[in-house]
Amino acid sequence: MYCGSNKTALQSQRQIAGAMMALIREKPYTQITISELCKTAGISRQTFYSLFTSRENVIAFTLQTNACDSPDITPPREPGGRMNALHWLCRSYSEYLLRNRDLIKLLVENKLEYLLVDSFFEAMDRCECFLPGVDPCLRAYAGSFYAGGIAFLARRYALQGCTGTAEELEKLLMTLLTGSLF
Repeated sequence: MYCGSNKTALQSQRQIAGAMMALIREKPYTQITISELCKTAGISRQTFYSLFTSRENVIAFTLQTNACDSPDITPPREPGGRMNALHWLCRSYSEYLLRNRDLIKLLVENKLEYLLVDSFFEAMDRCECFLPGVDPCLRAYAGSFYAGGIAFLARRYALQGCTGTAEELEKLLMTLLTGSLF
């Protein structure tokens, strides 16, 4: 995927992503061809392949640029000064699920929700306040675990019609991620 700063290339990426989202609302992802995507975006195949490697790459771009929040603010501190990072993570992602429920529904309907795992992991990995001071290897395992859990909770949320408030999702995430069911 193109990651440069050329304004024309960035505009073309946005056009392609917009075309993908318009097409995926009309028909299944598997029926969308590169040619159709290029025609809808008003760009050439050569431009497409200079910016993206696949249709899946376009969805990943959409998640990175339009939907996936990087939790880049410092988690709130509890009385006594201790950070409650897990509570903050659960709150951030429950709000994310509500804001992006339409996109999540589309991903689930098209069996693309696995892209959320990578997107969530990358967001956590970029965040300096996600498990600071933890061994990098353990931090990567933890990021994978949390990203997977949140992504598949998002899947279940979409399959059940995206009902529930941010507070209900936050409580559910806290219950699951703290292991309090065991």
